[in-house]
Amino acid sequence: MNLALTAGAAAAGAVAGWGSGFLGVYLEKAQGLEREEAEERAEYEAEVVRKAEAARSAGEDPPAAEPWAGERYGWTWIELLLAPLLGAVSFGLFGARHGLTWIVAEDLLWVAVFIHVFTFDLKHRLILNVVTYPALPLAIVLAAVTPGLSLLQAVIGAAAVGGFFLVLHVISRNGLGLGDVKLVALIGAVTGLGAAHYAAVDAVLAGVLLGGVVALLLVVTRIRSLKDPIPYGPFLCVGAVLVLYLSL
Repeated sequence: MNLALTAGAAAAGAVAGWGSGFLGVYLEKAQGLEREEAEERAEYEAEVVRKAEAARSAGEDPPAAEPWAGERYGWTWIELLLAPLLGAVSFGLFGARHGLTWIVAEDLLWVAVFIHVFTFDLKHRLILNVVTYPALPLAIVLAAVTPGLSLLQAVIGAAAVGGFFLVLHVISRNGLGLGDVKLVALIGAVTGLGAAHYAAVDAVLAGVLLGGVVALLLVVTRIRSLKDPIPYGPFLCVGAVLVLYLSL
């Protein structure tokens, strides 16, 4: 293990993680997320008032209303600490094990993308099209020049696992978000699927299993209830990075 290379990779990863956080804060503003939440909150509070007035008119007690659980915007611990830490650890591990080659550099590009998706989905339970739409064709193009991967495997990977999750999205009646479907398609394109090449399936299965275990632990410890939404994007990203790390 080259300590200088590992340290350099970790430093680069911290910078990439900070850049991911900067991008997340920028996209919050560009996508108008805070404005949309303000509008939704105003509608919710107006509906609460209408129900309370209707109950009083009927001589009943107003129904209990859940307080609005607002999201945080701008720079938080996720952008300032978590994203740089994830970048430093993941880049450092890749550098320590695999050195610096073309394929490692390409994998680190996808690690940076997955760090952004991880942190943004963790914060907002949202995976933006502005990230997945350009990343998907780029992954397919890069697959044509990636050792151990082919353009056909990337296309099959994206179509197979993305199509499967699209079916789940329809069956669950939006219980599984379209953002997760597009993320899985991207993971399929990055890792690939073909004869004797099951990296896309391995990545998705790892993410699903990890998400299921964490969700179960949160419910058992009563940190979350069965009704609370748990973003699966971060776990899918971890599965993808793990497969990239082990497949080199």
